[in-house]
Amino acid sequence: MSSITDTAVAGSGVPSYRFESTTGVIRRFVSPQDVIASLDEDVESMVALVHSGGTTFLSPILGRLAGIIACDGTLRSHLAIVSREFEVPCLVGAVVDPGLSDGATVRLDYVDGDRATVTVEAEPDRVDVETAVDQWWEYIRRVGDDIAVKDFDVVVTEEVLDALIAEPLTDAHLDDLVQHMGRTFKPEMTRRSGFTSELFPMMPYMSMSTIDDFHTYATRIRTIDATMSAQEIGRRLRGQAGVASPLWTWMAGYHYLTGRQNLIQMGVVAPTDRTDDIRTVVDFWRRLTLAQRGDGTLDNKDAGFTNRYLPDDEVASLLGHVTPLQAAEKKAFKRLNATVTGYLFLHFTDSRVGIYDSGPYPVGNGQVAIVRDLLCLRPSAFAYPWAEGLHSPYSALSLVLTFDPASFDSFEINDWGTTFTEPDQLLSEVTTVGVVGHTESGERVNLAPDDWPALSADISRIHGELYQRFADMTREERIFAATTMYSWGLKPFAALAGVVDDIDWSISPDTLALYPGPLGDDEKAGVIFGSAVVANDMPGSFSPVL
Repeated sequence: MSSITDTAVAGSGVPSYRFESTTGVIRRFVSPQDVIASLDEDVESMVALVHSGGTTFLSPILGRLAGIIACDGTLRSHLAIVSREFEVPCLVGAVVDPGLSDGATVRLDYVDGDRATVTVEAEPDRVDVETAVDQWWEYIRRVGDDIAVKDFDVVVTEEVLDALIAEPLTDAHLDDLVQHMGRTFKPEMTRRSGFTSELFPMMPYMSMSTIDDFHTYATRIRTIDATMSAQEIGRRLRGQAGVASPLWTWMAGYHYLTGRQNLIQMGVVAPTDRTDDIRTVVDFWRRLTLAQRGDGTLDNKDAGFTNRYLPDDEVASLLGHVTPLQAAEKKAFKRLNATVTGYLFLHFTDSRVGIYDSGPYPVGNGQVAIVRDLLCLRPSAFAYPWAEGLHSPYSALSLVLTFDPASFDSFEINDWGTTFTEPDQLLSEVTTVGVVGHTESGERVNLAPDDWPALSADISRIHGELYQRFADMTREERIFAATTMYSWGLKPFAALAGVVDDIDWSISPDTLALYPGPLGDDEKAGVIFGSAVVANDMPGSFSPVL
């Protein structure tokens, strides 16, 4: 019988290098026959427990193991050297509890250069799905701090996630979600940089576009959802970078409710109007978000201002493109990032829609990575008319940036996918980078530092052409261009479902009836928008539906 208890430290040793915590199942190897017998097993989940600090004994499986605990050896042992090269967490000169038996799940943790620990992990308690679903709704109803942060303390397994997605959205739960979203949204609006633009009349187009979402989204969503469910779309979008921004997902719910609130402020609709339409949109957003994020959270704020939605294999694939960022390359990389993000702000009418950071993803050696997706660099199924004929070589770019999180006192990816750090010098702290170009055919192209200046020049060229097009527009044309940009927010999902041509994407007559008065006037539109979602007497931005 084992002399150790669950979640007890069962031993320690000298780490061969600084590794990220890893978990695996103990397997003792005593003879070469033990090694041979394991060849066809799930070696990747095993933590090998051996006496010797030599390499040859484990050589057929060494690079595949989850970890190694060697009771002999030093940092000069060949096992320690090779484990570093394979990046397999390894403890040498280890002392472990004699009761540590095969099959025990252990976690290896790096403490410092002289010590790493072996901790036995308890078998996870079976999660009662019904109880977990109830706890999730309790979380949704809970009020957070002054910026609506609250600890996400619900255990969401795959079974719980499936149950959350599958359950019908009752009136009470619809109201719970709307209030949760309102509490989340209001402080973000007060923390944002502002609502001004010299090129685009922002208050008119923000008011018009969100109001048009309220007028059109329910019908459009029913067409999309009937062909491909929100959860299937979310699962597909979760699979790879460079396809569609999670910001589109966020907007599907929040922009719609903002439009509703604007109309309530104007006295056009009452809070209890169109409940079925509100349910259609919020339920689509809920299922889409849960499936795309995959962890039970609905917003980056819920997840501690992170979004690690990409699966491990996708992150690993992207990390395969990173190389150390040399000092001589930093200027070209910063210029590429600034050039492409600047173009996308213009392409998306002075908004962040085409730029999205996800992560941070642990990548080993104390480093983390963010993946910055830069989208819509060439025409697509949801391209805008003002960008017609403007072609980049790639439909999207994914920038993979690794850095030491200890470089920052605070790190946040907000609900709009924008990274904020203190100190505010993210790119200066990047140690390795990868620039991945996504082609229209779905291929990926690794763009080396020598490729960056030419790509920057190409994007600068089309930026200049697009700027001239917008400069030649009248004020009204710019308002309607920006309104169109936002009101086409469901097009990425319609494209994935194959129903773009089945939907009327024109601005609703009900929206047009409010222009030019009052929505065409900057001051009047600003008063409507600000009073609706910020300067109100509610705890959040959105009125109850009940």
